[in-house]
Amino acid sequence: MDIVAEEDVSIHDAKKILDERRKERDLVYDQKICLEYLEKVANLSATQLKSIMEELASITILKPRYVALILGMMPDTEEEVESLFSKERTNLKKEEIKKIVEIVKKHKK
Repeated sequence: MDIVAEEDVSIHDAKKILDERRKERDLVYDQKICLEYLEKVANLSATQLKSIMEELASITILKPRYVALILGMMPDTEEEVESLFSKERTNLKKEEIKKIVEIVKKHKK
């Protein structure tokens, strides 16, 4: 199998992709394991996901890759956001970090 394209997706999008593939054909072992994991951790509804992605997109410095990182971890504290971005090539300001935490907490309820 050749890799045609590559893009970053959130865990919620990955779950959706695997659900669609499962309808088309049987999943291989690795895909089944991955889907099992995603069903446990990807617990936002489609409306919640759309809403949180729109709010995170309003923070101009956040690229789709960073939004996917945030959705994968759903950080509760500023320290978690800082550690999430510690190896990334971006410098978030304190206000942006606080805004990310507020957005995540609002949608995590």
